[in-house]
Amino acid sequence: MKNLEFNTHWLLKGIRLGVLYIFCCISLAGYAQWSEEMYNQYTYSNYTEYAPFNQSIASTGYDADLLEAAIFFETNRQRALHGRSLFQYHHNLMVCAHNHSVDMVNKNFFSHTSPVPGYTTMSDRLEKVGIQYREAAENIALRSAGTTYVETARTLVNQWMNSQGHRENILNPNLEYLGCGAAFYYDHGNALYVKATQNFVIFSASSCPGRRSCPRSANNSSQCPKQ
Repeated sequence: MKNLEFNTHWLLKGIRLGVLYIFCCISLAGYAQWSEEMYNQYTYSNYTEYAPFNQSIASTGYDADLLEAAIFFETNRQRALHGRSLFQYHHNLMVCAHNHSVDMVNKNFFSHTSPVPGYTTMSDRLEKVGIQYREAAENIALRSAGTTYVETARTLVNQWMNSQGHRENILNPNLEYLGCGAAFYYDHGNALYVKATQNFVIFSASSCPGRRSCPRSANNSSQCPKQ
């Protein structure tokens, strides 16, 4: 009898999870996958209207692109709240930030100084993606992932805003362009974590801020490594 009750319990639980999965898939139907062009379609004030930002991170397969965009918009929310001009998105900065986040996960470190040859400093990493700058800054963060992309992004940005040096980078009126990167992983207790990077610049007078094709590290969206 106990075995029957036990099996019934797990059967019902499995049915509920299946229904939830189907509901999430239906909820996401009709929404195109996030793309860079969509940075021009949304702002910090309306990006949450794009439903996948509000979905469970687990149900959407740990989509680093979504979290990176949410971090970008939440950072601009802070710029607006403090009377600063909004950051402009830049592809090469995003690639730089994303690749550093992935390296921090894959190489199991958390620092502005990377053990990856040729990518040791922020300047090295910006040079690798063709960025020439007059002023630059970098923020990094590590924390457990929230339930949704919006929740996780807000928590990360609030974490930076509560730290003087990171806050100064976000509110620096001289910096004009921003790229955000993120990578998911599991800790030894199987909790989902994220390492995130922000790269800010104002370009040098001789540097064209146009997009250049640069390699982006594999997005750990489908499989999260364990540390």
